[in-house]
Amino acid sequence: MKIMNYLSGIILVTALLLAGCKKDTANSAIIVDFSASKTALMAGDSVTFKEMAQGTVANWHWEFEGGTPAASNLSGPTVTYKTPGTYSVTLQLKNAAGEAVLTKEKMIVVGYSAIKAAFTQSKTVALQNETLQFTDKSTGLPTSWKWEFTSLATGAVISSDKQHPEISLTDTGFYNIRLIASNPEYRDTLQKEKALHIIDPHTLAASFGADVQAIYEGQQVQFTDQSLGIATEWAWEIKGAGTNLRSAEQNPSFQFDKAGIYAVTLSIKNTVASNSKTVERFINVIPANGLVGYFPFNGSIDDEGPLKLPVTRRGQVGAVQAGRNGLTTGIGHFDGSGGIIVGDDPAFNMGAGDFTISVWVQSTSTVRMMVWQESGKNGSKDNQAWLRLNSSATQYTAFNTEDAAGGSFLALADPGNIADGKWYHVVAVRSGLVTKLYINGQKMTERSSTTGIKEVSNSAAFKIGMQEGASSFSNYFIGNLDELIVYKRALTDAEITELGTY
Repeated sequence: MKIMNYLSGIILVTALLLAGCKKDTANSAIIVDFSASKTALMAGDSVTFKEMAQGTVANWHWEFEGGTPAASNLSGPTVTYKTPGTYSVTLQLKNAAGEAVLTKEKMIVVGYSAIKAAFTQSKTVALQNETLQFTDKSTGLPTSWKWEFTSLATGAVISSDKQHPEISLTDTGFYNIRLIASNPEYRDTLQKEKALHIIDPHTLAASFGADVQAIYEGQQVQFTDQSLGIATEWAWEIKGAGTNLRSAEQNPSFQFDKAGIYAVTLSIKNTVASNSKTVERFINVIPANGLVGYFPFNGSIDDEGPLKLPVTRRGQVGAVQAGRNGLTTGIGHFDGSGGIIVGDDPAFNMGAGDFTISVWVQSTSTVRMMVWQESGKNGSKDNQAWLRLNSSATQYTAFNTEDAAGGSFLALADPGNIADGKWYHVVAVRSGLVTKLYINGQKMTERSSTTGIKEVSNSAAFKIGMQEGASSFSNYFIGNLDELIVYKRALTDAEITELGTY
């Protein structure tokens, strides 16, 4: 019994001593210290701080002179310094015993970055005495600028030391533009040869634009005179599809009732000069009969057809300004990581009816990829139709219609191998039991379904540039697409040939 009492006493004393130690540690005074991942940096660099205090810390408060953020309550914050200079850092720590503060003066030294001179200008062709805006885009935190505008005709130099100067020039002809950007440690020079052309206001240079360049029959286009010089008379002439439209207005509007490609000419004049400009293949008008979806990719990925269905961009895909076969309109660019989802709509669904889907394709990729897909997210024997490339050496281009009864499948071997960087017009047609596949106006193959007309649509969406599965997307398209058009009717051979000229 005495031994047990003795042991109990030892245990009790030990516990009290341990508790006292823990209390002393929690309430002990803090000795503040901290470090930085680097202390010498360039403007725009970031640095991470680390608390290295002795003692238990319950609360942190940092202050960073010249830094972003200027303060933090994190134990190890990351701070960015954008402006050259020498800066102090303060850390305040707290626990139950109190608080302690340490300031390290001149801890962070921020230097200037190397400069890369760059600029933009509001115009490259302008009139005498017209005000022009030049914008400095240099990197590296310049603090001074020197601009020089040198006339190639006279040698005269106009200078400015503003960061973003506004300049008006009197001498006509071409100008070289030089920008010297500098800070206390670095400088860089950029010179653009013949970067600006100044013309006499009585000299005319015809130019024009339009609010839209790809439309369907019956739509209107608003044209805008963008000519340089002071014109007093305008003559517009628009030719195409057996049509000749004319106007003497400065900014006319025309309705296009017949499908085709139209050339536009604008002639302008005043009392001392005249000039004209013609752009071939400027307006693209497609047939309207049976049209339900139209994706011209002219500055956007939107459906420009009569339904104007909502679209969703998935991943990297967009419309870029690049011509196809002499057109001045845009194209859709797909980098293999994204596609377009078109909102489901009964008016858009093909179901068991006839349909035609036309698209221009340009690619060098040989991987398996989907051009378009109607429904089909549940895989085999789901309601679906699709156009796919590069599945195998016997299926370079494949068109399928399918439902629960099976599929009606068309595939091309070498004649369907279009991965050579050229533009190809690929058209898929379903007419009753018959499906057809065309490339560049030529019917390549067709077949008649042996299991009935395929019901190709359900509540799933229409996809462009990717394949939808039960839980994910795959087979992303790599390359460019243009003028994807969906008709709820079977176009004739002649109509498909004509569509390939647009």
